[in-house]
Parts: sequence; C-alpha cells; structure tokens
Amino acid sequence: MSELGDHLTVEVAPRLSSACARSLWESAIPAIQINLEQGLNTIASGAAGRDEVVAAIREETARLVIRRTREAEACILSSSDPETQAPARLLKRLYNGAPQNAECIPIITTNYDTLVELFCDLAGLPLDTGFTGFRRRRARSTPIFQTQYRRVIAAGRRSATYEHRPFPNVRLMKPHGSITWQLAEGAPIEVLNDLSDAPRAIVVPGPTKYEDALINLLFDGMRTEMNAAVGRASALLCVGFGFNDDHLQGAIRQRLDAGMPALILTREFTPNIRTVLHRYPHVLAIQRREAGAEAHLEGDVTFSPVPVWELDFFLKTFLE
Repeated sequence: MSELGDHLTVEVAPRLSSACARSLWESAIPAIQINLEQGLNTIASGAAGRDEVVAAIREETARLVIRRTREAEACILSSSDPETQAPARLLKRLYNGAPQNAECIPIITTNYDTLVELFCDLAGLPLDTGFTGFRRRRARSTPIFQTQYRRVIAAGRRSATYEHRPFPNVRLMKPHGSITWQLAEGAPIEVLNDLSDAPRAIVVPGPTKYEDALINLLFDGMRTEMNAAVGRASALLCVGFGFNDDHLQGAIRQRLDAGMPALILTREFTPNIRTVLHRYPHVLAIQRREAGAEAHLEGDVTFSPVPVWELDFFLKTFLE
C-alpha cells in the first residue's frame, strides 16, 4: 500500500485537467502520505472534481499493479522450480486434502493481481474465476460459480456403469476485481494477457470502495459468493490479510463468533488484526519479530527463531 500511495501521489495530478479536480487532489495528499486509504476517504462524496479524481486513481492503480504483476510473474517463472514455490505447494495441499465430495477449494483475494491464477497453473489445478469464454470472457449469471462434474465408472458393478460426480476446482473469488477485468458494455469482462490501457474494473481504495462493491452487480455477486463460502467453511487461513475491509467481513465475524478456527500469517499486525485477537482469542496469528516470528493464541505470545510468518517456512515447519 505504501508503494501504491507513493505512485498515486506522483502520477494522479498530471492526469487531472480541471482546476476543481486538481484542488481536491492536492487537499487530500497530506492525509494520503500518512495513510493511503484514510487519506483517500477524505475525498468527500459529491465534491466538485471527485469523479475525475476517482477515475485517475483507478487508472493509475491498475497501471502500477499490471507492471508489478508482470515483474513478479517473470521472477517466479525464471526460478529453477517455479512449481515448488510456497503458494503453489499450499494450493496443491489444500486441493489434495479436500474431502472426496468437495465441490471446490474456495480462495478469496482482495488483491487485483493474477498471482493466484499463476500458482494454480504451476500446481496443475483446475481453476474457475466465474467467467466463461475464450478471449472476451463474460461472467456467468447467478450463480457465478457452478459445480463441475466428471463421468467415472462406478465401482463394484458387473457391467460398465457411469456416474457423474463433482469434480473439484479452485474457485477464485475477487470481491475487489482484477487487472484482467475490463469495463465493456456496462459490465466487466475478463480479458487475459492484455497489457493495454483499457479501463479496469477494480474497486480502488478510498472514496468509491463501498459504492462499487455494493452497486455493481458483479462485485455484489462476488461478495455474495464469498460470504456463502465463509459461511460453509470449517476453518479459515488468512495470508497477508489485514482485516481492513469492513464491507467484506460480516460473514467472517459471524463465523469467528461461532468459534471457527482461524490462522493469520502476516508480516505485521494491523490495528484491526489486534482487534480480532482481542475479541477472538482462539484465533492463532503469527507475525514477524526480528529474524524470527511471534505467535499469539489465547492471550499468550510464543517466540520462534524461525520466520514461520512466511508461508514457505510455515509449510516446511508444520506441514511438510
């Protein structure tokens, strides 16, 4: 977020043509330099020039994420064994460990990048993003995600009898949109491997975050699917999630109220994570401490010389 804040501070102003938009943006910069999202939220609804500022924020956010995603993907793919990197190993473990009758492995990301999609490919896992098609993929109508089936020979039968059984996939939910989502004919479509400057359908931090998430039908549908997945979950794993999205967390709080186990891995606890730990002491949360890590559970703090807050070390230490 700090890199995004620095980028927006430099790049948004040159894109603004009206005096009222430039004045509005300049008035928000001091607060943005302290805290990106809180600063962006100072841009009042209905203020003159607001729409122009929001459009520039969305364009520049997408531009930065596209560039950084391209760099990250190149780095991942240039490694000697990209399929053995921690996210790919975790996804494969979750997939192979799912119950036999599971419809899917639900993954929720509030990030705009396509790294989860890449790691699914590296792990050799089937993926459903809620869109169908080839080049200009359109979102399914409700339900966005559908159970996939495969035909198998039924065991124990004298003659060949076929049954159709659920074929699990990774069901990827992006309640904030994606750099692969573009605005077309009033609704987002998914266009893969497109590095153009086409407008991206993403919910940006700040003044329209809640409006976009609630008013746009696709974003609202994704949020509904996410809430349903959380409601069915028996446990929750959060990697790098700061619990800063109140409009997405109602279902999570309900499940934590019911005692659902949860594990949080993060570089540093946000104030909201600390609130979660205070309210739900049964949640296990691990953050960085110097070269190692500290784990919080039931009010106790345990220190580790191994940086198990990093996904790679966590998997090697506890699961592999």
